[in-house]
Amino acid sequence: MKLSLNVSILKFIKTCFIACFLLLFSLNSYATDWPQELSGERGTIVVYQPQPEKLQGNILTGRAAMSLELKDNPNPIFGVFWFSAKIATDRSENTVIISQLKVTKVGWPDSKESDEKQFSQFVEAQLASSSFTASLSKLTASLTSAEQIKESLAAIKNDPPIIQFTSILSVLLSYDGDPVFRDIENSDYQRALNTPLAVAKKKNQNKYYLTSGHLWYQASTALGPWSILANPPADLKALIPKEEPSDTPQVLSAPNIVTVTKPTELVVSDGQANWTSLVGGKLLYVENTETPWLRELASGDMYVLLSGRWFSSKSEQGPWVFVRADKLPQSFKEIPPESAIGGIRTSV
Repeated sequence: MKLSLNVSILKFIKTCFIACFLLLFSLNSYATDWPQELSGERGTIVVYQPQPEKLQGNILTGRAAMSLELKDNPNPIFGVFWFSAKIATDRSENTVIISQLKVTKVGWPDSKESDEKQFSQFVEAQLASSSFTASLSKLTASLTSAEQIKESLAAIKNDPPIIQFTSILSVLLSYDGDPVFRDIENSDYQRALNTPLAVAKKKNQNKYYLTSGHLWYQASTALGPWSILANPPADLKALIPKEEPSDTPQVLSAPNIVTVTKPTELVVSDGQANWTSLVGGKLLYVENTETPWLRELASGDMYVLLSGRWFSSKSEQGPWVFVRADKLPQSFKEIPPESAIGGIRTSV
């Protein structure tokens, strides 16, 4: 359900946030329990523990999440605000004085730029002559933690995988490097060690087998090509654990097998990609695939969401680059929650 914040609600937020900032940097700011609730006539503001992000010189910056719970609406409105302030430290007393606090950014669903600007100016006017005291050691610990998180995120490799597109039903057979096999005791077969799928090889022969427990395939190399096998060897079939009864429908047609030895993602569409318009024609998305696959018309860039990460390219052939969620086009934030791809908003 979409909500627009009318003037009275905006005033309620302003009033509560004055109290919020007093809470954020009170003497017990880093010792009190979080979240903090502030009640008003229209409802309740819930402020979650503020997170200092950076101290450069004597300028402290950070952010805090909040939610607005209105009495006449069962659905809370979630938002976040960012702040900056000047600090002065007293190491002998283990304290830090925080003053000249400014709201640098604030946002909530469907908020308007004019509302956000008005809110920020109101808070700054109220706090212009105020100062607050906090624990120096606890503030330092929070900043250290924030820097460690930042370094950890920077160390995460976001190199794009190989991205393959196919318009026929397919399954990815992925080896971690070249296929590696080990003997299966008391049998004439070996099994592949570096793939999650069940791949077997006949000892001393170029006969390879792949099974899902229901379907069987055969090939003359571990990399395929694979063809459907109606009657697998009985001695090999006996080595495979029997399937537990399941209500899951069996695949009516055998999927194609795509074999890879490097990190790869497979985007499968049911036939040729069927592009559908969204967000007033700003975006197109492919409706006949389970993979979020979009194109922004303004730039022509294509986007896919794979394993929780966004990648972008001008074409299916690449090259692909990693895109942080906060760097996605603005039109992604306009995707209706009730639309067929509304679920991707959690990744935007």
